[in-house]
Formats: sequence, structure tokens, C-alpha cells
Amino acid sequence: MSPSHVCHTETANERSCGTCCCATVAAWDERMRVILDLCGGTGSWSEPYRQAGYDVRLFDLPNDVRLLKFDAGLQPHGILCAPPCTVFSYARNRYEPTDAELLAALSVVDACLRAVVMYRPKWWALENPRNKLRRYLSKPLATFKQWEYGDAADKATCLWGSFNVPMFRPAPRRKASTFRTRRQNADPEDAITPPRFARAFFEANP
Repeated sequence: MSPSHVCHTETANERSCGTCCCATVAAWDERMRVILDLCGGTGSWSEPYRQAGYDVRLFDLPNDVRLLKFDAGLQPHGILCAPPCTVFSYARNRYEPTDAELLAALSVVDACLRAVVMYRPKWWALENPRNKLRRYLSKPLATFKQWEYGDAADKATCLWGSFNVPMFRPAPRRKASTFRTRRQNADPEDAITPPRFARAFFEANP
């Protein structure tokens, strides 16, 4: 089906107001919406968009987001950014990052923000655990703990950007906090955007 598809069962009133009873028109609009998922890892944050039929473009290593070039034919509807948090983590207080490590980490953050400036999407969000990145990006638009959206963990997370903040859907925490312990952010799953937050974000920012 093409964008010029016409539903032959639409009424004269529907034609005059620009609405159509054909549900496939709305489905086409969703497929036309491109979501950039930068430093997307497993794609867990953008997964609800993919399931809903959006055109999700995930960028992660070995494709370095810092080499992302402007594409005049691309018009992203939204941009999700989840740059690596290792260098900014409070868990590294025992061994502060070198200037070279810090510059490399900030260059990835800057590349994500450069994509926002290039494409000017309807909404965008940059996620990182509550850490030293606040020193460089100032106060986040929102901060949440994962259990506040019904996920298992306590992990405090910051969101910068321009987006609708999802309403909390709290549930009892089911995973012990590792904050200020040797196991802080040690599990690979700790780096994955939790699914119930991802769903709540999608519903608030379709």
C-alpha cells in the first residue's frame, strides 16, 4: 500500500474532514515514522516502537555513532540516545577516569546531541544512570528508579531531552540495590533499558 491509498468505503463526511475508517492508513503513518536508536545495544528501549511498526534504525558498535553523517533524506520522528555510562559511573570513584577516557566518553554523548541538532525530531531523549554526566549536561528533565515503572531494580536513571515524561506505574522492588557495592552495575543486564519503562516511554511519546 502507498501513501496515496484511498479507502473506498469512506463516507462523504469522512472525506470532507480528512478522516478514514480504514485502519491501514494509521498503520502506514506509523511505518513512515523513523526512530533513531543511538548506542542502542540490544534495542530494548526502541523495542516497543519496532513492535508497533515504526522504522527503527539502531546504531551501535561496530558502527560508531561519532561517524554518523547527515542524511538529507532522513526525517526521524524521535531519537533515543543511551551512550555508555562506564566512565561517568560513581562506581569508579576508586579510580577516576583519565582525561583521555573522559574526552572519549563525552565525544559519544556529543555525537548523540549532534544528531538531535541535525534532524530536529519531534521528541528526543538521552538516558544515563544518575552519575557524573550531570556535571556536563546540567539538571536532567526527569529522574526515576526502575521499580517506579514496574521493573525489578532500584537503579536511579536520568533522562535529558524534549519529551513527555511517562507517568509512574510503581511496583514493589524485586531486586536488591547494588549502589555503593562492588556489584554496582556489574551485571550485563543492568545496562539494558528495562522493558516496562520502555513501554511507558513509548506510550507517552508515540
